[in-house]
This record gives sequence, structure tokens and C-alpha cells, in this order.
Amino acid sequence: MNRDDILSLDQEMDANVAYFDNNSFFENDSQVYIQLSTEFPDFVGVAHKHEFVEIVYILSGSAIHTVGEKRYRVNCGDVMVINSGIPHKFTSVGDSGEKFVTYDLMFSPEFFEASAIGMGDFESLKNSFLFYSLFPSDESSQPEMHVTGGRFSDYGEIFSRIYQEYQRKERGYIQLIRAYIISLIIKFFRDVERMDSVHLSSGKLKTVYSAVAYMQENFNTKLSVDDIASRAFLAPDYFRKIFKKVTGHSVTAYMQSLRIDEACRLLSTTDTPIKDICFLVGYNDVTTFYQSFKKITGKTPNEYRKS
Repeated sequence: MNRDDILSLDQEMDANVAYFDNNSFFENDSQVYIQLSTEFPDFVGVAHKHEFVEIVYILSGSAIHTVGEKRYRVNCGDVMVINSGIPHKFTSVGDSGEKFVTYDLMFSPEFFEASAIGMGDFESLKNSFLFYSLFPSDESSQPEMHVTGGRFSDYGEIFSRIYQEYQRKERGYIQLIRAYIISLIIKFFRDVERMDSVHLSSGKLKTVYSAVAYMQENFNTKLSVDDIASRAFLAPDYFRKIFKKVTGHSVTAYMQSLRIDEACRLLSTTDTPIKDICFLVGYNDVTTFYQSFKKITGKTPNEYRKS
């Protein structure tokens, strides 16, 4: 495979951005490919985008990763997910004293069809975890996918095994690679959720604003954090983290404030009995409603109505 064979230009983009479709790398409909960057050095430092998902592991050295209009430094041990259609490039920097080398793992959504995997549990992973963010219907909603500072034993060994299986192509290698990638994705998502700092990309803001709008329209129904997070295709813990970062409130506290605000409105403008208001705004029992109301307003519902 040479440069002329696999490079094509996306006519809708700037001519300096190379475009790779699935046929550029995948052989015999395998829907997966892995390489070392040293095997394809012509495109280190060259802006490009692709039809497939790419997971990059920094094996050695450092670089500046340009993603769209953003630039940040990546170092040995870092892992990045680059979604389809996202222009990006790695520009090597020499101050680390090591040559910049990466594992570049590429695959398409079809690689994870449940029928091909033969494991139904993976469907629940796709639906309830961050897996959806690998293949969003709206590219702008893609969350940041970057984990820093991993040890070789954390990620490098998995990439090494995938690479070796792909090079040898022994019997059952595709199935084994698929299993390794699933373990890689699960580990990656766990680490993303454990990160203390959450970078608020425009996609994350959009996700939270959409969730807020949904809560405002449905606060009087039986609505759990898991329900709201699943609509955003995010794991509940990760959703809680970015929601708190954007709004300054926990999901539960924000939901309570919506319900109590509506209760205050009904108490002030209607003669609806307090017990009925309790259920109208989404509470299942009067005691919890009274406790929440008092905590937020400093008054009981009766005191609020009289005032």
C-alpha cells in the first residue's frame, strides 16, 4: 500500500486536508486495521480526516495534536479517540528526546455488529455506556475523548496484542482483535469517567442544554438520572459530572428546583389543594414534597401560600 493508492481528497474541504474512506485501509471487508506511525511516516504532520473511527496510542515521544481549531500537547502513554469526519493532525516535537511513534487503530461501526460478535451483553454496553460517542449521528455532539498519562501496561499491551494479531493473521485473529478492542474501549471509558477535570466542549454544552430542556418539559413525570443520561447516550456518572460542571447543580437538585418552582407558582396563582400540587409537580408522597419545599424555600407550602 503506498501513498498514491490510499490518498484521496474530499472535494468539499480544503485541498490540504487528506480524506480516507474505509477502503483506504480495510482489507477483505475486515473493517479493522492497525499500524505503527513509523510504517506510514508521510502523514505525520499532515492534516487529514477519515470515514472510520481511529484510536491512537502514543508509544513514545510527544506531539502537538491539532483537532479542528484546537491544539494541545500529547505525550507518551496518552490515548485519543478521533471520530469520523474530524480533521486532525499530529505534529512531532523533539524536546522529549524520543522519536514520536504511535499505534493507529482504525475500525468502523460494522466491526461491532452484535450478530458478528455473538455476545448480546455488548448491546447493553453500546446503549448504556459512552460507546455511542464513537459513532454519533451528529458529529458536533462528540465529547472530548482523550486520556492522559497511561502506563504501557494500561494500554500499550492491548495495542501491542492487537498489532501482533493483525500482523500474523492466524486463524481467528479478527475475533481476537475484536475482543481486545472491546476491552480497550471499556477501559478507556472507565478512565474517562474517573477523570477529575472535564473539558466542556461545545458538544458537551449542547448535551447538557438538551438535557435541561427535556427536564423542564418532563419534571412532573417519574424521571431518574439514568433515564436522562440514557437519552444523552452517556453513562450516568459521566453525565452527572458534566451536568454539575455546566449548571453548578447536581441533576437531582436541579430537578427538585424545577418541581418546587412549579409548586410555588401553583400555590400563588391557584386554589389547588397542596396534596394535589405535590403529585402534579412529580412527587410521589407528601412528606418528601414538604421536606423538599421547606429546604428550598425556607417555608412550608401552607406558609408560602399564606404569604
